[in-house]
Amino acid sequence: MNFKEILQKIEVKQQQSFYPLPEFRERGTKLLPVKSRGLYWLWTKLDFSELGNCLDTDGHKGEVPIRKLIEARKDLSFICNIRKDDFRIVYNGIGGYKIRTSGYGLRGRILQELNAKNVRTGSLNLMNRGFKPEDWAVSFFDFDAPENHEIIKELREEGFYTKYAADLEMLWRLEYGHPILCRH
Repeated sequence: MNFKEILQKIEVKQQQSFYPLPEFRERGTKLLPVKSRGLYWLWTKLDFSELGNCLDTDGHKGEVPIRKLIEARKDLSFICNIRKDDFRIVYNGIGGYKIRTSGYGLRGRILQELNAKNVRTGSLNLMNRGFKPEDWAVSFFDFDAPENHEIIKELREEGFYTKYAADLEMLWRLEYGHPILCRH
């Protein structure tokens, strides 16, 4: 299995699915079905110092420690530097149903990054930290979209999402750089 080739194809598709956050929120279900599964990326126009000036929210144990991560990583060599227009990738993750009957779909997971009320949910919690939607964008790769089946055909076996999603998330970071706001 050639993971580098698969990652390169996923990278092309995710860049084609780039949406400013207000547009993504408005078009939601037309862009991603409720029970979709895949990878997602969050982009921002903000520089690292602006990101580090975010509001802290009390009592949200699952919240990504943005200030701490920026301070510790801002000068490191292998931070992801992929840019599109005025935006830069600062986060990537996986989302969707492990067994397509329960849990959040890919779109739901992306929306959790924006506004997570549950203190146990790992989240950037962007809208509750003083960020403006127009400073953010999202892109994604939907494992279940028919147009993407050819890209991941080598992976399409029983339980392929559960088996490969976390590996692809990690391998993408090794290939393209670690987004500064990803904890691990």
